[in-house]
Amino acid sequence: MIRWATMRLSKTMMSAFTATVAAGMLFAVAPMAHAAESSSGLSAVRSFPAYSQVRKDFIGEHTSTEVESDSNWGGIEDLNVPRTKSSAEKQEEAARAAAKKAEEERRKAEEAERALEESQHLAVASQTAQAASRSEERKALTEFVYEDGDVTSGAGAAIGEAYSLIGQSMDCTMLVSRALAAAGINFHGWPEQYVNVPGGVEVTDGSLKPGDILIYRYTGGYNGGAHWDHVALYVGNGKAIHGGFNGGTVALAGVNVSTGGPDKVVRVFH
Repeated sequence: MIRWATMRLSKTMMSAFTATVAAGMLFAVAPMAHAAESSSGLSAVRSFPAYSQVRKDFIGEHTSTEVESDSNWGGIEDLNVPRTKSSAEKQEEAARAAAKKAEEERRKAEEAERALEESQHLAVASQTAQAASRSEERKALTEFVYEDGDVTSGAGAAIGEAYSLIGQSMDCTMLVSRALAAAGINFHGWPEQYVNVPGGVEVTDGSLKPGDILIYRYTGGYNGGAHWDHVALYVGNGKAIHGGFNGGTVALAGVNVSTGGPDKVVRVFH
């Protein structure tokens, strides 16, 4: 065994010696080759640029936090931070807003009430003035017709009712029916049908008396030709009260309407 190891070591040493001798010969031959090339006028020189690498100190750069001792970063008063209202402040603000709204509503209600009162006063004043005017007209008419001695109590009641309706929105047939009802006569129909009023007599001699019913065949064709156009109540002194007149209201006007006087006259109060 010892002999085998000795032989193994000898072989290893011989291999190492052989490699050393070969390397020495190689280094000896290279200068000779270079010398030979130089002597023949050929040269081959390799040049590599110099390179130096500077490593940055990344750790030092990222961890450096040098701050000057007199640096001023500002105080909390310099920060623009919205201030949050407390619950009590919010409730107080809501209460003020509600009180302000209630005051505005109260003021508006008072203004509306004053406007309504003024409107009502104006309406009452207008109605009073109209009633006074109708009263004066009725008084003058009554004095006129009673001087003639031609008016009866029924005619007076019908005429008084017709005067009280002046200015109201009402058509001609309703006006005459309301006037007749005030005298105790109930009748309503188309204009030409008032010739059939109970107790009425058609007048053909051209005379007129207060309380007579005036019937007009044509005043503009408002009923399309199927019925006569208009009916009115004569109140004396060449005047009659017409419904559906002057924009649909009751009005005092002359007996001649549009195309002329009435086509028929019916006397109910004798």
